Amino acid sequence: MLFTDPVFVFAFLPISLLLFHSIRRFAGGRYGIWFLLVASTVFYGYWSVKYLALLLSQILVNYAFARGLSRTQSRTLLWVGIAFNLLLLGYFKYRNFFLENLGVITGVQFHLAALFVPLGISFHTFQQITYLTDVSDGEEDVPPLPQYMLFVMFFPQLIAGPIVLHREMGRQLSEVASGRIINAASFGPGFALFCYGLFKKVALADSLAKFVDTAFQWPLHLQFLEAWSAAIGYALQLYFDFSGYSDMAVGLGLMFGFVLPFNFNIPFAATSMIEYWKRWHITMTRFFTMYCYSPLALAAHRFVADRQIRPVTAFALCIALPTFITFLASGLWHGAGWTFIVFGLVNGIGLLINHGWREAKMPTLPKPLGWLLTMLNILVTLVYFRSDSLAQAHAILKSMFMPDRALVLPLWADGIARTLGLPVTFFDVFQAANFTAHFVSLLVLLGPLSLLLPNPVANPGAIKPSYRTAMVCAGMLWLSLGWLGEPRTFLYFQF
Repeated sequence: MLFTDPVFVFAFLPISLLLFHSIRRFAGGRYGIWFLLVASTVFYGYWSVKYLALLLSQILVNYAFARGLSRTQSRTLLWVGIAFNLLLLGYFKYRNFFLENLGVITGVQFHLAALFVPLGISFHTFQQITYLTDVSDGEEDVPPLPQYMLFVMFFPQLIAGPIVLHREMGRQLSEVASGRIINAASFGPGFALFCYGLFKKVALADSLAKFVDTAFQWPLHLQFLEAWSAAIGYALQLYFDFSGYSDMAVGLGLMFGFVLPFNFNIPFAATSMIEYWKRWHITMTRFFTMYCYSPLALAAHRFVADRQIRPVTAFALCIALPTFITFLASGLWHGAGWTFIVFGLVNGIGLLINHGWREAKMPTLPKPLGWLLTMLNILVTLVYFRSDSLAQAHAILKSMFMPDRALVLPLWADGIARTLGLPVTFFDVFQAANFTAHFVSLLVLLGPLSLLLPNPVANPGAIKPSYRTAMVCAGMLWLSLGWLGEPRTFLYFQF
């Protein structure tokens, strides 16, 4: 069930809110927890009952691991638990990719069954890995089973994040279960954030979808301006799509009385790759920093500290190697394909150059130049991210950076070109005047909006009741509801 599904907006959400707050108030917080667990089960089961059984089984196994770790702090048991989760993720998400490449290496033909990835498996698998690690380190206790299940299954963050740490949700769940009265003041800001995220997803991101899809379907036919428009268009579509969904998740959490971490902080305003990854998909960056990069870097620093190693080698071991491994893992987390691996590695190269520049104490670049270089790096990575194959990505990048023709015009400008006697060729994809005008208008509008739109999700408490807030929410909701009935997909469901 999508947050943009009319069934969710007009039936599931209002009924769930009414019943949860009524049950919590009149029957107690423990029953409210049970109701949210049932509601989240219905939410996921609406998509697939079969994979709901898989999710519940995974949760029960991890809960058993957590109970064992709370008693023993056994590193062996921790690694068995992590391996269980990664093998489950690998089987459902990566088996075809692995077998396909193994077949290329060995010459053996494997039967590749249709790959169907359980919804949100990357998100809730990583969430449970963080919990097992924290229990093993003695940083988290084992809550009652219903609270642990809701920590994983809470429907606002179940299928697309944010990736929540137990320390962020465990205390809140315990307080609700013990009868804490939820502050009704969070409902208004939550509703406003939900409207804001819905507007970003439905009215902004989905408006770009058909143009971006058309452009990426014809990579060999894209001219210089078409290729750049496709890359910029996809970057904007992805940002408004995922940030809109993340804003809705935080808003939904507040409507139920829970505070979830936010995921985006105007990332396209970043002036360096280091800053960009502090602003983009913040909870994913936090996960890979805490549980991949930091342990590798710490081990490398200990190795270097015990030996006389030159600065260049120390930089390679302590920064470069952990960065590449982390972004290789990040690329694979996003998808089973070489395009995602290259996406991660190109990001890693950009970060490595950024770190190397700082380590060498080079002069700080002017902010406009830093922003331009950062956005160029990001656009290249997102071409790989969106493309179905490396060949498709390379064809688009070739048109962007090594165009065959300098002067290319839309077909509808043929008369003007002939009148002026210009030796031009014409666009293959952007032929229709309406298509071109609509796409360019969206880029001109959404480009500045990606930099200028406020980020209220970072401080929901600042959203105060007022006529202005009410009018803005009503306008965004009215515009969004007009598009709800149209078929649409959510870009991050594949992850």
